[in-house]
Amino acid sequence: MASSITNSRSTSKVDHINIVPLPIPAKARLTRELSLLSKSPPPGIACYPRSETNLTRLDATISGPPSSPFSKGIFLVSIQIPRRYPFEPPHVRFVTPIYHPNIDSAGRICLDTLKSQPSGSWSPAVSLPSLLLTLRTLIGEPNAEDGLVPDITNLYRTNYREWFRIAEKKTALEATDEKLCALQGKLTCQVESKNGKTDIDGEKNKERNNATDKRAIPYESTLRSQDVKNDRDVKPRLS
Repeated sequence: MASSITNSRSTSKVDHINIVPLPIPAKARLTRELSLLSKSPPPGIACYPRSETNLTRLDATISGPPSSPFSKGIFLVSIQIPRRYPFEPPHVRFVTPIYHPNIDSAGRICLDTLKSQPSGSWSPAVSLPSLLLTLRTLIGEPNAEDGLVPDITNLYRTNYREWFRIAEKKTALEATDEKLCALQGKLTCQVESKNGKTDIDGEKNKERNNATDKRAIPYESTLRSQDVKNDRDVKPRLS
């Protein structure tokens, strides 16, 4: 229901708010989690910083689970890490449209794990890799008992085959590699424009997006540069 909607935000709000640097302990934990996602990612999941200089804005790609109408799709997810992480859950939303009972047209997600207690089940014990794995599980196993989109939830309950057909059709239209690249380029352009780094015709963004497949981005270079900053910030190094 609406009361179970996570703390996700719209594109304009997520991408245009002022960035507050993470405290050193939060930065150290996030760096470890991104390193783990790089070295040993959960099946069908990739996650990476949107900018090499800012770990609070992340993008993740999630492949549709097998035996689901989303199995041939790849979905872009936007993640904003709050300053109080891991004591406060990340702000997460789907950027790729998905026909799902628990995810609405704005990408908001109905999931207890993304809500702070007592209304939700988030705790500092939840890691970023485990959260992304939970999201992938939700894609393949909708929770009709706590639906967010009434018409989709009702169809899922009363005519599963028709819901499956529509979801599969929409996935084929929206969750493609071409759409993924377009969405990634749009988000990157928004961030760089906010930082005053986007050229007028956008050619730099276009060239970078053509040269780099962000589903296989080398995270370690970003993490190593972040480690150097951490070393300068505090001794001994927190890791």
